[in-house]
Amino acid sequence: MGFGARFWTVIKSGAVLAKLPLCLFIGFSALFGFMLADPTDYLRAFLTGTALFFLAAGAATLNSIQEHHVDAHLERTRNRPLPRGTVSRLHAGIQTVLLFGAGWIVLYTVVKTGFPLGAALIAVALYNGIYTPLKTKTVLAIVPGSVCGALVPYIGWLIGGGVKTAFEPFLLISLMILWQIPHFWLILLRYRDDYQKGVFPSLFSYFQDSSIRRLFITWIGALASVMALFATLPSINGVMVRILIIVNSFTLLVWFLLSFTMVRTVNYKLLFFVLNGALFLHMAIITIGNTWS
Repeated sequence: MGFGARFWTVIKSGAVLAKLPLCLFIGFSALFGFMLADPTDYLRAFLTGTALFFLAAGAATLNSIQEHHVDAHLERTRNRPLPRGTVSRLHAGIQTVLLFGAGWIVLYTVVKTGFPLGAALIAVALYNGIYTPLKTKTVLAIVPGSVCGALVPYIGWLIGGGVKTAFEPFLLISLMILWQIPHFWLILLRYRDDYQKGVFPSLFSYFQDSSIRRLFITWIGALASVMALFATLPSINGVMVRILIIVNSFTLLVWFLLSFTMVRTVNYKLLFFVLNGALFLHMAIITIGNTWS
């Protein structure tokens, strides 16, 4: 393999180790939280999103190291770089250090108080120190996993100058928790055979498919309600933005209702993209709407 091909293989492997699409999403959620608090300081908003992206990518790379032995036994993950031997654990460790270092440096340049730094440290500790080890032991591991993800837009809100205990951060945290649970469930349902191998505890040990579907509808209903509540915030500018928020949340709920009640074979891959797309659109509507208003 030539140098150029090897170089791009390493770059692509690094992106997979860091779970690049998910971490970009996480970075955007931090920017979203910042812009909800302060839609005028574009540079600090961008730096906030960048800092949380780097921290998330560092945590994801460390997670890849922690779970490489498990990944080798699952169809969904056996072709990841570490199980395949595309890169070494030393390479992954260096990438982890560099990403964490970049994240903390950028974050330190934008914070005005120590509280967001502490919240970021807690999020990383929850993900790599509690959630990851618990995944092989209990389905309740998703609780600390959801909390660490929910802290990200809250950190953005704090850096943007938002009040710690206002109604907006309550909505931000609720939004991310309610999104992450079905996000994980859809992965579990799509790769049912993997999770029934018993490597990870799963919902299949406790619920029948019909019960899981009812849980989904209830959870998506709660998520759609929280999304719609953003339309009531005084910081949301413009009637059209409020209408788009409500339409997007209603569309998400209807799509899942129809998928679980009217379709014989549920397309979990499509629902995964619908769920993530609806949340991204929700954040984009509010961020762009407040910026342009």
